[in-house]
Amino acid sequence: MGGPDSFGRLPRRERLTGNRDFQAVFQQGARIERPSLIVLWKESDRARRVGFAVSRQMRSAVTRNRVRRRLREAYRVARGAEPTPGDLVIVARRPALTGPFEALVRDLKGALGAIAERWRAGRPA
Repeated sequence: MGGPDSFGRLPRRERLTGNRDFQAVFQQGARIERPSLIVLWKESDRARRVGFAVSRQMRSAVTRNRVRRRLREAYRVARGAEPTPGDLVIVARRPALTGPFEALVRDLKGALGAIAERWRAGRPA
């Protein structure tokens, strides 16, 4: 048997796990909007951690879970693009369910790139 990634889960150290962590990012985080998702980012000294949020406006639990799985997989594909420390919450929009997976990955990579630019701009040279 493989490690945690072989079963489709991110390692615990890479996940936001508690309500307090999610609320801190929602209340204090910078917002990056893309057509299929919104990324909220709060700078931290820790390694990057990520959480996924899907609104109940996507009516059924089956639909919300499908969108959450698509977000997680897009994050797995895109996470190495811009390694910046901090906490992320990725919030799904309707195109995250209906749009092509490649567009979802492209939006996420673009958002992570924008976060990296902001992070580098805030650092002393």
